Order: sequence, then structure tokens, then C-alpha cells
Amino acid sequence: MTHWVIDASGQGKTMYKKGIVRSIFPTLIYEAQYDNFENVQQSLIDRALASFENNLAPGNDYFDKDGNDIFKRTLPNLHLRPEFKDVLEVLDFHGKAYWDSLDLTTQEEPYILQLWANDVPPGGFTASHNHTPIAIGGVMYLDADPLKGNIHLEDPTHMVKERLPYNWQKKPYVYTEEIQVEAGKIVMFPGYLMHHVRSNRSTTNRIVLGFNYGLSWTYKSKPY
Repeated sequence: MTHWVIDASGQGKTMYKKGIVRSIFPTLIYEAQYDNFENVQQSLIDRALASFENNLAPGNDYFDKDGNDIFKRTLPNLHLRPEFKDVLEVLDFHGKAYWDSLDLTTQEEPYILQLWANDVPPGGFTASHNHTPIAIGGVMYLDADPLKGNIHLEDPTHMVKERLPYNWQKKPYVYTEEIQVEAGKIVMFPGYLMHHVRSNRSTTNRIVLGFNYGLSWTYKSKPY
């Protein structure tokens, strides 16, 4: 595009040509759909809910003003259970695809490190957190939709960007990227990325499987 500007003398015009705008340092995320999810949805929900029995993670002390639970999760051990073998195969396939897209090491083979279930009743939410030092964090939605709460991925550079005069009317939540959720959807992102889920505004619970994907590193003592 060419832009004409009157020069200082007012006698003529100076022609300027706009430069280009490039995006650098992108943050790559991954989205996929569980194949034929409608055929296995209820089975997966039943298995996820059953996994809470005698398997609650510590720290499930999130309550509303009336003492009702607003968040509940299992221990991150569902990947060790045979009833989730089919889920592991799907998540491992997509995890490897995302791993390759991030150009992460090929010297070791990544795998599902942890798998857990979240049960979030009406009014519940997930506070901002990340999965550091895990390479890849992810979620698979079993019973979810935007009314039950979309996931918001937070800009890791917001501490420096917040000094810029953004157009807040154009994007009120300028430091987050809202991902539309739906049953059967899989979302993965770098483990360092802070993220949160808004309140469940529906009348039924949001049921999801969370997982961590990557490598388990062992630090050896000094050889002397």
C-alpha cells in the first residue's frame, strides 16, 4: 500500500510505502477432536466419575459461602488404570503430533506422565495456574460447553505488554486467549503457560480429564 504525504514545503508530495508486519516468538497450541466421541462419551463420563472413589487429590478444599464444593479432582494416577487404556492411546497420538510441532527432542520418546479427572459443579471454576516443569499440559472435555466455562490461556509476556496502550474495547481480555470448548475436544499447550477456567454458569457439572505429557527427567549426582 502506498501513502502520499505533503512535504514540508507544501510544494509537492512524498511517497512512502508501508513496511511489513511479522509475528515472531509464537506460542503454538494444539486442538483436536476425539474420533467418534458420541459413541464413547457416556462410558468415559461414567469411568471418570467412578475414579473419584477413594482417590481424591489433596487440596480439594474449594467451597462457596454455603460450604458447597466448587471444585473436585482425583489423584493424577488414572493413566495407570486399565479402564483408561483407550484414552491413553488417543492422547498419546495427539501428544506426539504436538511434540513434533514444537520441535522438542527426538532423542527420547514422550508419553503420558499423569492423567486425572476434574468435576466442577455449577458456580465452580479453575484458578490460574501452570504445569511447570512439565513440557505439555492438556485437557480433554467429557461434558463441557462454553456455558460451563471456556479455558483461557494467558499471555506469558503480559508483564511487559501491559505497559502498551491497547485498545481495550476491541479485546477486553487482551492478555488471554479464550478457547471455545465442547465435548470431545482435546486442547494442549506448553506446560509453562498460565491458564484458568471461568465459572460454570450452567446447571450441571463440567467433567474433564486433565493430563501432562512429556518426559520424566532424572538428575544424577556428580560422578566424583
